[in-house]
Amino acid sequence: MPQVDCHDEQIHLCGKIQYFGYLFVFENNVCIAASKNSIEITERSIEQIIGLTIDQLLNLMTPDKRWNFSEIDVNISIPNNRFTEHIRIGVQEYYISIYQYSKKQFLEIEICSDYIAKSNNLNNYARALEHCNDRWHMLTELIKEITGFDRVMVYRFLEDNSGQVIAESKNEELPSFLSYRYPEFDVPIQARELYTRFPSRNVADIDGKLFEILGISADQLDLSHCGLRAFSPMHLQYLRNAHARASASFSIMIEGKLWGLVTCQHTLPKHVDLGQRNLCTFLTQYAVNYHLLEHQKELIDAYKVMGAVERDLKAELLVQHDFHGVLEQFAPKIMEIVAADGIVLIYDGGLSCIGETPGQKEIELIDDFLLDKDDEILFSTNKFIYSQPDGRDGLYFPGVIRINILPGNKWFLYLFRKESIIEEIWAGKPEKLIVTNENSGISYPGPRTSFAKWKEMTKGSAINWKIIELAFLEKIVNITQQAIGQRGGEIFNLNRELIRSNNALDTFGYTLTHDLKNPLAMIKLSAQMILSREEDKNSMFYKLATNILDSSHLMAEMMDKVYDLSQSNYIHFELELINPQSEILDILKNSKKLYNSKNLIFSLDDTIAIPGERTLLYQMFLNLIGNAVKYSSKKEEPMVEVKSYRKGLSVIYEVRDNGIGIDLNNGTNIFDIFNRMPNTAEFEGAGIGLSIVKRIADRLGAKVSVESEINVGTSFQVEFINVPL
Repeated sequence: MPQVDCHDEQIHLCGKIQYFGYLFVFENNVCIAASKNSIEITERSIEQIIGLTIDQLLNLMTPDKRWNFSEIDVNISIPNNRFTEHIRIGVQEYYISIYQYSKKQFLEIEICSDYIAKSNNLNNYARALEHCNDRWHMLTELIKEITGFDRVMVYRFLEDNSGQVIAESKNEELPSFLSYRYPEFDVPIQARELYTRFPSRNVADIDGKLFEILGISADQLDLSHCGLRAFSPMHLQYLRNAHARASASFSIMIEGKLWGLVTCQHTLPKHVDLGQRNLCTFLTQYAVNYHLLEHQKELIDAYKVMGAVERDLKAELLVQHDFHGVLEQFAPKIMEIVAADGIVLIYDGGLSCIGETPGQKEIELIDDFLLDKDDEILFSTNKFIYSQPDGRDGLYFPGVIRINILPGNKWFLYLFRKESIIEEIWAGKPEKLIVTNENSGISYPGPRTSFAKWKEMTKGSAINWKIIELAFLEKIVNITQQAIGQRGGEIFNLNRELIRSNNALDTFGYTLTHDLKNPLAMIKLSAQMILSREEDKNSMFYKLATNILDSSHLMAEMMDKVYDLSQSNYIHFELELINPQSEILDILKNSKKLYNSKNLIFSLDDTIAIPGERTLLYQMFLNLIGNAVKYSSKKEEPMVEVKSYRKGLSVIYEVRDNGIGIDLNNGTNIFDIFNRMPNTAEFEGAGIGLSIVKRIADRLGAKVSVESEINVGTSFQVEFINVPL
């Protein structure tokens, strides 16, 4: 017997709208479809509506109103933008909404409710979210006030795609669903995709009348962005089983992903109009911004603590010969940071246990079980199952991390978390009900019929390891391996080369901070003299002198930083999360002028915040982007692209150009100081920039790599590791 799953239902191609509005669809500005009820406000048949333009249709319905159609066209030409306005047709107030989607233009006309949002209300709402202790709960209170719904909840998606209510405001007579869990299939895949594309949806009445859209087949009309769209019978039955007659939802989007929903339910039919929905969407995003700000502060605080432990551990490992003794010394701090119950260190046939851990026999069993994963630097799970010596399944420490400190040498660091037994409360038993249609014989999952409290004891797992905790442990591995590597026999030759490179950089740093200070001082003095002249206050010279003086200050600061870099292996600075977008744009502007690259094609994607120090990051991007602009400036169509993206726990910044390229096969290290490639003779330079980039990246714990082809272009990648989400 065939079975249709919920996620197979094409809910965005339903071809119907709800009763509280009207829909017109245009292609090339000509109406190709309209909802069946549109005769109510146009007094024209569907045949008479088809073929009209948007301006003809609006002038037909609102003959006394003047429309600025050029303004409308500009507005809706911006992706995801809408033109909205409050109008009157006859005696009824309406909202109109015009937008473009899927190569079509849509005109929605929707009845207004009695709610009027005042500007002082918006200020009060913003202040309430800003100064409260629990922003998600405050958000439910505000949305309940705006919509008048009986119940408003914040529903968060968990790692297994199920959901949990983390905040709630409701009428007193209703039972509370706070902390209740909901199974993954309550919000099927295609519904989540729609929530990602369009931030709000509402059902005014589960038994309300629906109107077909005539003039086009349903499968050719994507209603993903339509606020009037009708809903799946399965979803309506789900609401009916939950004793709700009306519903609304607002997407909570974090970093481009659906983090959760604000869900609203009402026991009677209720229409929440476009103005109310837009206000609720705005307040939801406002709460998200504050949530992200708080989360970022927590990450920065944690990053500082981790950084201090990393520095202390590195210092101890470099001076102590007893590596396992140093790791034992730092084990309590490492346990505290990653919230582990115990640590086990296996080395040279020895074994050290700190805190609460499984017994030695159990550890040996775990070790044997992971033999096929010896090549993995870090293995982690929160649901590890292994056999006890007496034959029982042991779930005492299902949270396991194994760090391969020295691959091939059987040096391992284990961290354990005890089993976390949790009593979870579900809104109804989380099981699918299969319904069979008597006529077609097709089976499909039906909506759950009960939302009564259902308890379940969760066993056999530990609390999940966080990404930032795993990133910290990876850094511990890198630090330990670097320290051990420096004791190896091959380190002598590397040290000799490093001394030579450092001496060269010391000379360069001294030159910058001493030999260049006199001409820089003259430049600053000249700019100050121009600024002191009253008659030049409003002239171009005054503006140019201001720019010169500002740039001189920046140059002096950069030279001091390079000198510090050349004089010390461990320059002191506080890491902070910095989004370098403004610095990149500033560097580009100056580089275009410097290298006279007026027709440069520049591309910059969204930038991701990275840990660093602002002056050092500026200097690193100055060299990378400056080189890209310089060495592509003689092309007919010079192109420079800067983008950033995540790769696992890392953030990678890529600077790509279509310039002269680099011969990477000639055996020359392009990061050596004063090193210039043969094909750069016609460009001015001293061969210093890339050595500065490499040195700064090393100081920031980043990695630099390059890909290039002669006469095709060059791509530099800087990988920042251990970057919090």
